[in-house]
Order: sequence, then structure tokens, then C-alpha cells
Amino acid sequence: MKKKAIIIIGVLILFSTFTFSGYSYIRVKYWDSLILPGVKIGNEDLTGKTRKEAQTIINDKYASDVMKKKITIVTDEKKYIIDYKMVEAKYNVDQAVEQALTYGKDGNMFQRYKAITHPVSKQIKLTFEYNDKAVDKILKGIAKDIDKNAKNATITKDIGGQFFVTNDVIGKQLEVDKLKNDIKSKIDVGVSKDDDYIKAAVKDIKPKISEAALKTINTRISRYTTNFGSSSEGRATNIALATGSINGKLLMPGDVFSFNDVVGERTALRGYKAAGVIIGDKLEQGLGGGICQVSSTLYNAMLSTSIVSVERIHHTISSGYIPKGQDATVDYGNLDYKFKNTFEYPIYIEGFLSNGNIHFNIYSNSTLTKRTYEIVNEVSEPTDPKTETIKDPTMYRGQSEIVKTGYAGFKVKVTRKTYENGNLVNTEIINQDTFHVINEVKKVGTKR
Repeated sequence: MKKKAIIIIGVLILFSTFTFSGYSYIRVKYWDSLILPGVKIGNEDLTGKTRKEAQTIINDKYASDVMKKKITIVTDEKKYIIDYKMVEAKYNVDQAVEQALTYGKDGNMFQRYKAITHPVSKQIKLTFEYNDKAVDKILKGIAKDIDKNAKNATITKDIGGQFFVTNDVIGKQLEVDKLKNDIKSKIDVGVSKDDDYIKAAVKDIKPKISEAALKTINTRISRYTTNFGSSSEGRATNIALATGSINGKLLMPGDVFSFNDVVGERTALRGYKAAGVIIGDKLEQGLGGGICQVSSTLYNAMLSTSIVSVERIHHTISSGYIPKGQDATVDYGNLDYKFKNTFEYPIYIEGFLSNGNIHFNIYSNSTLTKRTYEIVNEVSEPTDPKTETIKDPTMYRGQSEIVKTGYAGFKVKVTRKTYENGNLVNTEIINQDTFHVINEVKKVGTKR
């Protein structure tokens, strides 16, 4: 009897299991093409909806209205309206519905049955997509409308000594990356039907040269003059061209002056002539001869300020137009004269010719005139040149010819003394140069 009862109970359990399994299978199968209970897209409950029904509901609820949505970009001067159609914006409805339809259906039958009978709320985010290149194109157009280049102030000096300063103009630049991120954040939110407003960030672009800075130039702080009256026509032409290139040059604080950059290459096409140039230990003819007098004159004008040279090389032969050790040679592509404006004020360089003289005037702020400068050169170890004789059988006895001019050798130390209120406050060595002796070479005739 007991055994029979056990068999009956087993059969009932087996029957119940098969019955439940069959019921569960039918129930799960029924929901295969439907969205499970508790599943939402956005705020819309889509329980029991088919794919097509869900797509219709979401499109009606969000997609249609959002196409009418606009983003208004506001600047200080103008408004720009971006229609969502312009950026090809749309909800990823199909993707969201696919997620909703497949949610809870990847387990075994009993897990899927539990998802139906004991639903867990699931909210699927409705994402948005748009054409990123279309956004870039719109931003490019807005930037073109807004962006404005900064304009430097300029300074000129008339023959009466009066300075004229033009106004500077502050530029504008749209912060494109920030605006793009702001637009993307608005579009990505998507579900709001209300129009959005964005205040576009536009930054000011300050000109490098401001009117206020140029107006601090109010006095001459240094000057220097050298004479070229005995120069050849070609040499005088070269001096005029180089001086004219430098005249009116403005250096803002921190700027570096390069003689070669400002004057440019000395070519015949630019009007330069052949004249005497020092090459090695000889004086020869070359294009641009004489412009070292221009660089040396400017160098001495700068010596009478506190400016220190960045690059300066002396000649191999001492020049008669300048005190010993106070020359600055230049050779385009090789040797340059450079200095940096270490003042907190701009520097304006005036260069001109008058009565066979090169004049350089340096202008800046009057506060720089509180100090005065004295340039002292000390020459030591002078060495006279010797004469080297070369016998020439093609020349008659008693005839001679100097084939290389001799120049004395020496050392020179150049010092700058700084005075304030008449008192010596600083002494600095500017340079210590060595000019090697160059012996004279003379040919003498031996022919009878």
C-alpha cells in the first residue's frame, strides 16, 4: 500500500512538472515577439508591444516632434538658429526597440518565464545621432561671420619730429570646440521638445602692438652718427639702401632685431652696388660694400642704452669710421648683428642720411633717460705691421707695388659705464676684441 502511494505521488509530481513546463513554454513562446513587462523606452511603457507597435509609439511620441526642434546660438551681436534637420538629427528608434524586444530573452526557459511573471523595471535610453560634418559646416559658417583679425597699432614720425599712432583693433574669435561640445550635449539629450539656447563663447584677440604701448614712445634715448663723405658712389648707394630699410623699425618688448632679416640680402636686383668689403685680411670689391658702417653706427647707438647684443662680431681689420672695438660686421647668411629689446617699452629706430653722415636715433620712454652711459675703449698691445717683400722679375728695378696693405694689430676692451644722477652706478665690459697684425706685402722689381 505504501509503495502504491509513493508511485501515485511521483506520477502526480511528474504530471505537474510536465504541465508547468508546457504552460511555461507556451507563456514564454507567447512573449517571444512582444516586449516584456516593465520595459520602457524613455518614459514610455511598452509592455506587450510588438516591434511595429513600439516603433510607432516612439516615433509618434518623440521622433516627429524633435525634428521641429531648434537650437538658438546667441552672441553679443547676432543670433544663429540651427534646425535639427540641418544636422540630420534623428533618434535611434530601431536600435532602442531592438534592445527592448530582446531584453530578458537570453536566459533559459525558466529564467525567461520569471522575467514575465516577476518583471524587473528596465528603462532603455533613446539615443540620438546626427551628422557631425554637418555641425562642423555650420560652425565654420558662424566662425567666418564672427571671427575678426586683430589689427596692430602703427607708429610713424614726420620730418617735424612728431609721432603719430594709429588705433589698434581687438580681434574676435569664436571658441569653436566649446560651442561644438555645447551643441552636442544639447542634441544628445534629445528627449526634450523645447528649443535650446546656447551662449556662444567668443574670445577677444589682443593685437601684439597696442596703441597704448606705442604712446609710451615719447623721447629720444640715444643717437649716433658716422661720416661716409669720402665713399664711392656705389658705397654711398649701399649705405642709403641699408639705412632706409632700418628706418622706422619698431621693436616691442622681447623682440630681437636682426640686421640681416631687416635689411635683407644684398643683391644687384635690389639695387646694391659693388664697393670695398673686408674679406679675410684684405679689402676687396663686393656687392653691398659699406653696409658694415650702417650696422656699426646702429651698434653704437644701441651701446648708449642698456641693451646688450645677442650677436655681434668685429671685423678682421679695424675700421676708421668708428672707434676701435666698436664695430659690428655683417655678412648675409654668415654674420649678423642682433640685439634684443629688454626694455618694458617699445623701441623705435630712426635712420637717415644727411651731408655725408649716417644718423641713428633710438626712441623709447622718457623714464629710460634717468640713466646715462659712457663708452670707453682701452687699446693695448699695439703691434706694427712688417713688410714682406716679393721679388718680381717682370718688374724693373726701382719699381714696386703694394699687393696687400698692412694693418697694425692690437687688443681692445670696450666698457660701458652707467650713471644715475651724475653718480657711477655700474661698469660692465661689453667686449674684448683682438685684431691680429696684418703684414704689408710688396712686390719689387728685379728686371734690368
